[in-house]
Amino acid sequence: MDIAIDRAAGTEQVRIWAGLQGFVSLAALVALILFFVLATPFSTPQSRWSWLGPVNDWLAVIGALPWIVAMVLLARYVVAGPWLWALTVVACLGAAAIAIVTLLMLAGLADLQAQSVVAVVATVVAFAWSAVAAGVARDAGVLPGWLAVLAIALLAALVACAIAGGIGFLAADGSAVRTVLFGVAVVLGGLAWIAFPVWWLAVASTVT
Repeated sequence: MDIAIDRAAGTEQVRIWAGLQGFVSLAALVALILFFVLATPFSTPQSRWSWLGPVNDWLAVIGALPWIVAMVLLARYVVAGPWLWALTVVACLGAAAIAIVTLLMLAGLADLQAQSVVAVVATVVAFAWSAVAAGVARDAGVLPGWLAVLAIALLAALVACAIAGGIGFLAADGSAVRTVLFGVAVVLGGLAWIAFPVWWLAVASTVT
């Protein structure tokens, strides 16, 4: 009975923190999309919508806590082995790094380029963690198989995005090849980025 109660409590903790991570990440993503659509930072800036940028940044800072807790709880819940725990530590450090560099940027002590580099590296690690953790959770009967497949697909999309973007940089400036490759990179990266919060919400609703 005590074991059953402990497992139920563990399940509820994973659901709560995974759900928080999903909702905060989704809110940050919505703020970022609205910032690019309404504030149009790359064309004629619309200053009345510029506040959406800092909203996205602060949500990224706030979201680091549920993100870290959710990863640790899921790893503990599936009784992770040494490799998954090692990857969990690295992924948690990445989430914390995003929060720290974003705070520094908001304080004027770091620029957008530094924040972007840290975010990209940490995101790649986080996607790799999701693919590994989902596979372990599937084998443990904790998460459905399709979530593991989705996590692998997201990681593959991110890798394909990086490859397409890298090849695009090597193509001739202004060429149709570069335009197509950059377009593919944006679509794949964008879809993966959008699906990541949804993956966490799915974890929250399906973990058993």
